[in-house]
Amino acid sequence: MLQLYKSRDFALFFKDTFAFIKMHGKHFFKNYLLVNGLFLLVLIVMSFILYMEVAELQALGLLDERNQREFIRYLGDNSNIYVPYGILYILISAFVGILNYAYIPLYFKLYEKHKGANFTNKEISKELFANFGRLIKFLLVTILISIPLMIAAAIVMGIMAITFIGIPFIVFVVGLISLFYHSALMEYMKYDDKSVFDCYGYSLQLCFQQFFPSIGAVGIFILMIIIFQYVYSFLQGIVLYFLGVPFIENPMFLSDLDKTSLVFIIAFALQTGMYLFNFLTSATLQIHQAVVYYSLKEDRENIHTQDTIDDIGRN
Repeated sequence: MLQLYKSRDFALFFKDTFAFIKMHGKHFFKNYLLVNGLFLLVLIVMSFILYMEVAELQALGLLDERNQREFIRYLGDNSNIYVPYGILYILISAFVGILNYAYIPLYFKLYEKHKGANFTNKEISKELFANFGRLIKFLLVTILISIPLMIAAAIVMGIMAITFIGIPFIVFVVGLISLFYHSALMEYMKYDDKSVFDCYGYSLQLCFQQFFPSIGAVGIFILMIIIFQYVYSFLQGIVLYFLGVPFIENPMFLSDLDKTSLVFIIAFALQTGMYLFNFLTSATLQIHQAVVYYSLKEDRENIHTQDTIDDIGRN
């Protein structure tokens, strides 16, 4: 078992993240797919249907700026299809997003409770659905908080983007925002008696606990994830190039392929793999943020130290 409550420096944030993946990666990702897999598959299929519809609109020229009236008329004539599908797609996307972001806090909550990865996907699912109402509440408050936060972040990143020197530091602003949200959700899922605003207030304090090591670690990890996703996209492009698929000239290349051909099957599998890869790398980032969260919490509250003293007293 990886010790969660532990004071860590910049290097140890990375070391313990990879140590956790090495020890429990199989259990974590297996249960991740068991809990989220069906919903991810539904979302991928719906995204593909939407993708094909957009490709058809593009082929008809309705997406051109000069054909806006025809496009609006087309949507109006088919509103009985597009409106229900759009609403359903948004709801399922939101549901999948909630499950994905709630999985990690609840996984670590059970990991802490069982003192290791000694639990099943049924226990995770039970926790997810038992806390679903609280998650909706968290989401609504988060939307409220995000409005001024995103405006402020956009202004700061805009100022940074003006200068060449400031551009690399944008990733650290993203890291700060990401850790702020994730730590608040970790705290909210951990304690049933804490309000959303209390958790965000506590998360803000944690973010400034070891500001440069923690935010730097999260920012660099985000950069690593972006690079990994880019590499996958690059390798996908190479395979498609050798298959003779003009993916660069036509972003909607799947719509031009014969749906029964081997080329289409390979291209579709690669595209589906990209969806899954992005979800899994996002989950890996959240593991890293969880390690940072527990470390900052230990520095602030000395939980492991207190537990050790209590154990000595009991013995």
